[in-house]
Amino acid sequence: MKIFFTLSFTVFISSFIIAQPTITSNVLPVKGDTILMSLDSTLVPAGANGANVTWDFSTSLHQDILIERIYLDPTNTAYSSKFPNAKLCRTDGIGAVYSYWDNSNSSKSVYYGFVEPNVYDQNYNNLPLSYYKFPINYNDVFVDSLSAITNPGGIVGPGKYYFNADGWGTLKLPHKTVGNVLRTKSVIYIGDSSPSINSYSITTEYAWYQPSKKEPLLVISSVIINHTLHRKFVIYDNGTSTGINESVPSEIIKLFPNPVSDLLTIRIDGTNVKKDCVVSVFDITGKMQKTFIVNKSTPLFQIDMSDLPKGIYFVNMLLNDKLLQQKIVKE
Repeated sequence: MKIFFTLSFTVFISSFIIAQPTITSNVLPVKGDTILMSLDSTLVPAGANGANVTWDFSTSLHQDILIERIYLDPTNTAYSSKFPNAKLCRTDGIGAVYSYWDNSNSSKSVYYGFVEPNVYDQNYNNLPLSYYKFPINYNDVFVDSLSAITNPGGIVGPGKYYFNADGWGTLKLPHKTVGNVLRTKSVIYIGDSSPSINSYSITTEYAWYQPSKKEPLLVISSVIINHTLHRKFVIYDNGTSTGINESVPSEIIKLFPNPVSDLLTIRIDGTNVKKDCVVSVFDITGKMQKTFIVNKSTPLFQIDMSDLPKGIYFVNMLLNDKLLQQKIVKE
């Protein structure tokens, strides 16, 4: 009896030490958040599901560029009229996709759709989907219905959303190892309802969450349209600060002239630059107007400001994994 009690107690203590994580709405970003992430354009396998898994991406992930995952007021974006009920817009700072959400309810995150500029968009306003339902625990599963309008073409099709918190354990990234993370798998299937057209899209996203941190530590995402891989990306936490250094070190970067009427010149001291620089221009409302990737070996770079209205703008620069900001007056 004594031996049985000791073994039972040991098992209880061990299970307590490796307790499964619970994810709440605290992980959801809000307007004004800017989160730095590393982008790897090569799709990697998501790995196994299950309990107490170790996902090792320490050598398989590579940073192609550093991106700003920015959360904006939807009314300050070019596509707000398409998503009148959304309360939050997310963009990755390089103009790839604008997605529209409502994270104001602590019990769920509602998804209204997205715009991929000059490519295509999907609108779920008539029947938006609950992308997350909180709290989230391992093995949580739910299915939601949605109604999608896809452009170009104005194709109307029903859809299904499948969610599964399919794993928990330890996540190894290139710069750190994090325990007690929960992995979620989200799948959006859109099937065309027109009898004369057979088209569909499948969006699959794996995300690894740490209970105390906004944004996933890792996201692996892919979109398949009519059997063809349309878009893929991997973004992951790069471990750097998300703060803004308001003054740009003059020995590294110079912006001139200021005020500017047409061409804004950025001079970069290449001897101190280790990575390509991501440059984004925002107006006073926080709406992104322009974005560029500047090669680290480019000493001079010019931005055409002539098409922008007069006023105050902010130039954000991701340089050597630091976010720098400079105020510019357009006259």
